[in-house]
Amino acid sequence: MIAKVYRGTSSFTPPVLTIDSSGRVYQGLVSFGKPVLNIDGDRIYKGGFTTGTPIATVRGNYVYHGASGSSAPFATVDGDRAYKGINPYGMPIATVHGGGKMDAAVAAVYFLLL
Repeated sequence: MIAKVYRGTSSFTPPVLTIDSSGRVYQGLVSFGKPVLNIDGDRIYKGGFTTGTPIATVRGNYVYHGASGSSAPFATVDGDRAYKGINPYGMPIATVHGGGKMDAAVAAVYFLLL
């Protein structure tokens, strides 16, 4: 399964990210080349590998900096949408088509941390 990430709520523009079934995240429409992020369980890593310290961790519907969920969350995931901050209200920063919660969390990391 391949997920496509769009900025905001619009899917009328080309996708910003493509996420393959292995959790590798690519910029743009294609799913080959060098990944910018990688998903491993509830953790998100920068680059194509899942070694070292993760840049974000997902706990429930919240996305936290680093390896633990002890700090304040910087993003909230609600279904296929990602929101800045702790409330899933207002305009989402990203919408995912064909993916789930972790794909929306990756969108939050990409737009808010990179």
